[in-house]
Amino acid sequence: MRERINRLARGIIDSGIPELVLAPDKVEAAVPAGEVIRGEIVVSSGNNLHIKGLVYSSHARVQVVDNAFGGLRNRIIYEVNSRYTEHGDVIKGSFYLVTNGGEREIPYSLRVQAGNGGEVFGSLATPRDFAALAKRDLETALRVFEYQDFTEAPFMQDARIRTIYEGLKGRAGRRNLLEEFLVALHVKEPVRLSMDTGKRTYGNPLEPVGDSIDIAAGSWGYVSADIETDAPFIELVKTKITDRDFVNSRCRIHYRIVPGRLHKGRNFGRIRVRSLREEFVLEIEAMGDAAADVTGRGIENDGRMDRESLLRYLSLRLDYETGIYEPALLLNQMTKEAERLRAGYPDDERTRLLQAELMILNGKQDNAFMVLEETRDSVLKNREKQVEIYCFYQYLRLQVKPSADQKESLIRYIRKLLWEDGMVRPYLFLLLVKLDSTMAQNPLKLYETMASLFENGSNSPFLYTAACRLMEEHPDLLIRLGDFEIQVLYLGIQKNMVGSRLALKAAGLALGIKHYRRLLERLMVKLYEAYPDVSLLEALCSILIKGERKNRDAFEWYEKALEQGVNLTRLYEYFLYSLPGDYSHLLPREVLLYFSYDKDLDSHSRSVLYRNILLYMNPSSELYQAYTRHMEQFAMEQLFRSKINSRMAVIYEHMIYKDMIDMRVARVLPGILRSCRVRCEDSRMKYVIVRYEELEEEEAYLLEDQAAYVPIFSDRNVLLFQDAYGNRYLDVKHWKVPVMDKQELLDQCYQVYPDHPMLRLRECRTILEQGVETDSQAEFLEGTMVEMHLSPVFEASVLQAVTGYYCKKASEETAGPGGFNCSYLIQLDKKRLGVKQRQQICETLISQNYMREAYDMIREYGSQYINPHRLMKLCARTILLRLFDQDDLLLYMAYKVFQAGAYDSVIMDYLCEHFNGTVSQMYEVLIQGVREHVETYDLEERLLCQMLFTGCCEQMDSVFELYMNRKPTREIIVKAYFTQKCVQYFLECRDMDGRVFEYLKQAVAGSLEKDRMPTIYLLALTKYCSTLDKLDAEDADLLKGVTAVLLEEGLVFPYTRELSRHIPVPEDIMDKAMVEYRGSKDGHPELQVRILPEEEEWHSEDFRRVYQGIYVKQKVLFEGEVMEYRIYDYKAAARGNPSGKGPEVSRVLAAEGRVECDHKLEGKENSRFACLNEMGAALKDKDSGSLQMAMEDYLKKSAALSRLFPIE
Repeated sequence: MRERINRLARGIIDSGIPELVLAPDKVEAAVPAGEVIRGEIVVSSGNNLHIKGLVYSSHARVQVVDNAFGGLRNRIIYEVNSRYTEHGDVIKGSFYLVTNGGEREIPYSLRVQAGNGGEVFGSLATPRDFAALAKRDLETALRVFEYQDFTEAPFMQDARIRTIYEGLKGRAGRRNLLEEFLVALHVKEPVRLSMDTGKRTYGNPLEPVGDSIDIAAGSWGYVSADIETDAPFIELVKTKITDRDFVNSRCRIHYRIVPGRLHKGRNFGRIRVRSLREEFVLEIEAMGDAAADVTGRGIENDGRMDRESLLRYLSLRLDYETGIYEPALLLNQMTKEAERLRAGYPDDERTRLLQAELMILNGKQDNAFMVLEETRDSVLKNREKQVEIYCFYQYLRLQVKPSADQKESLIRYIRKLLWEDGMVRPYLFLLLVKLDSTMAQNPLKLYETMASLFENGSNSPFLYTAACRLMEEHPDLLIRLGDFEIQVLYLGIQKNMVGSRLALKAAGLALGIKHYRRLLERLMVKLYEAYPDVSLLEALCSILIKGERKNRDAFEWYEKALEQGVNLTRLYEYFLYSLPGDYSHLLPREVLLYFSYDKDLDSHSRSVLYRNILLYMNPSSELYQAYTRHMEQFAMEQLFRSKINSRMAVIYEHMIYKDMIDMRVARVLPGILRSCRVRCEDSRMKYVIVRYEELEEEEAYLLEDQAAYVPIFSDRNVLLFQDAYGNRYLDVKHWKVPVMDKQELLDQCYQVYPDHPMLRLRECRTILEQGVETDSQAEFLEGTMVEMHLSPVFEASVLQAVTGYYCKKASEETAGPGGFNCSYLIQLDKKRLGVKQRQQICETLISQNYMREAYDMIREYGSQYINPHRLMKLCARTILLRLFDQDDLLLYMAYKVFQAGAYDSVIMDYLCEHFNGTVSQMYEVLIQGVREHVETYDLEERLLCQMLFTGCCEQMDSVFELYMNRKPTREIIVKAYFTQKCVQYFLECRDMDGRVFEYLKQAVAGSLEKDRMPTIYLLALTKYCSTLDKLDAEDADLLKGVTAVLLEEGLVFPYTRELSRHIPVPEDIMDKAMVEYRGSKDGHPELQVRILPEEEEWHSEDFRRVYQGIYVKQKVLFEGEVMEYRIYDYKAAARGNPSGKGPEVSRVLAAEGRVECDHKLEGKENSRFACLNEMGAALKDKDSGSLQMAMEDYLKKSAALSRLFPIE
């Protein structure tokens, strides 16, 4: 700026003005809340002239890093401080560029948005808006839902919605969470599925059969369903589907029926489709073909039977062996089964042997012999490989034709196979027992052999049958209850082979068993059912106790044992342990008496016992009194542990009285009294999560047997359910039933302990609904915020109520000593507050004269919404406190209140001393300062210099006048001013005040060397004189000298001819017509002319630049001639050059017109040029006489001139 002033003072005019190219020309953007971000503006020169300047921002939240800049291309960095703003706020203002190319404004509008999803947050005014977004663009909705700043969306300021969101946030399954959120907000219906569940039947498939199930979704949204089957022959392609598997709301589930996994006959299976809310079951039936070899378990490669084919026959054979049914009936059934096997396996010799055995059993010896003869060759051929079949064959031959020698031979052969081969062959052993009668003579050894076979892996029921029969005949063999004995007895009791004697002996042995075995329990049950003896019942209960069996089935046995007087250790305890929940009468007296002395019970059993006593025993009985003290003690113990269930509810109801409630009890009892039993149908749910709208924390309660006991203190709660994987759901079917109804106890608790958290929350809600009315209520709310972890939304409402109360109270009290104490408002952490709350507090602090604190608040949080009159008070007081020292923030606020019309003399004084801005802004401040009669300091000079620097000179004259009249002036600034005025007059053709020319006259007249004066002064003065009708002698002499200097420099303009009225002007100027064009100094305009009437074609002529961007063409025209002209100039196009080599230049018609002969010949009619014009006029008129006279006159004058002024 100083350099430009100095140049103007010396009369130097810049060759051109920089052309500002701004990128961008306005700033509209979204900025994230709570951050300081940077941006940039590029100021470039469009004409390669150096740019210099300053830049100002009109908003305190937008600061320029470096105000000064200079160069051909300038990057202006600015910072936007969006801390402590709210989503939706708009930071509006402008960047003001003060440059040597003029002043420019770049407006900005910055929208504050919360986080990455801010572009859509503003549109989410209601939950339905968010649901519409999810339906339209699910992925965007999911991203927004997971943004940290999602809670800044307008509809998320609702306490209940926020509570639901906090309960779901951060859990697994983002799509499920979004679905649960929308459904819980009642803006979306849950997706309902539908499918055809009609039974499907597949008959005798020989190859895998593919099929499918179509599932339809009733609406859009998240779907998750598990698919499972309980049959191995059903093979599923997928075991889980989601909404991604649905196309046009339909999904197809494929499955296959695998024949290789079908057994013979009818096969049943189910496909279950289970979602969170629905379950579908599809019944499937498939027939297995007995004739087809597709199972892998039918006919083998050699046509032999497998084990399963023999199973039915062997089962019938076992029944025949044990004698459980009528022999004739069994033989008939066995015969039919053997015939079926024979038909199915004709090549298997075993089927023939089985038929032969049946014939023997039916007394058909001859038929049996014939069958044996038919199979003789086949059996003998394979006797080395199939020794069991061979031995069986020999056994049957002995049955048909007994032979002592052959019998002894077969016995020896079997013994050899059994004891010399080392293989376990129980079937051969059983044949040996039937053949060798001597084995029965040593029952102990026989029994031990059977046990040895069992230990070596044999589990043949025929072995168990033989052992049971032996044991029944010789009960002394039963000396222990090992695995073998249990298996033998269990099969025996099922087949009615165990007598009472053996059963009672087994009961005695069972009492000595140390460890529980499930099969032993089942054996004792069977034995007792067969022989209901007390000893067996005692043995059974002993086994149950050792197995810690506490289910309903065990309870029935314990109860029966008590009824029959069984005396067994811990029988009473396990009777109590297994007591079912629906036991609806008083416990047996002996149990009650027993526990009245022995109190060694866990808390569960004690609660069961005491509940039964309280519900069913007469309170006036002696036994009840004996229990009373223990029940009270137990109730208090469990109370302090906050234990609650249906049993404890009964105990508390009977054992807790108002008189017992002290401070300790009052702390925990409300949680018990407000408990509800929450039962959930879905077995996949493992926890109940409770969240309150007022609290930040949550509580989790384990679901046991699909139920949990949950303290619920208010209706403003949200229940969520969590599965084993941490997924959470809200739309889960459940029941909620209060456990207790003791309002008088609850009231007593709150009276004894008024600081109970839930009571405090209830009181908080009441105060918020009615409004804070007293200091004590405000202090109560303050204490609640400090001592409890409140949810953000509820805490914000509490803070708003407290601050609103204090601000309202402060407004009703006068400021100054003894006024309102703002200590709470000062110490409050204002980061937690909203913008409007901070504004309210700041205004309150100002009203109570806490200026320093209010100013610190504004420095940190801004002054966007503060009342201008409050802000004026703060500015004025702060300016005085700081002794008018410059402060950017204070200066910004001062100008802000000045714009709002709320200012005083202090603010005006401060602005006049320190404010800098655009010309219009500074001029407004100056004029108002003059009106208010405040000290303006150097504002006039600063403003005048800025006008000269930028060229924004609309009010320059009035500012200069104030500068000259009110302040000491500097000569350099005055000279620069007049230079600028000359530029405006001569180059810009503006009107000028006559006082300017008076100054110019004095300046030029006072200079001895006129040629040393600034050229612009001389040009402006001569042009001004050309407009005057007359001049006095002194001015004429001055004009004559100045014109001579200009003519010497060749500075001739059309107005120069007008000076002929006052001073002599050379004829070579006067007898020419002139064309003037004002363009660019560095331009190259093209002049095309034609002189009518002789010329019809246009031709180019030289066009000389005379001064700066002024071009003048002088042309001699004679009488009757007219010169038409066109001026073409080259200007940059609006768009850039496609080649990328600078701006595209186009040739445009800049000016056009015509000039005629006007030679200013008044008083010069006798000149030779006048004679030539007379000749031209005579030729035009075809006047030969006049032409001759004019020609003679011209020759005479030419001869006279040559004689008088000879040219050597």
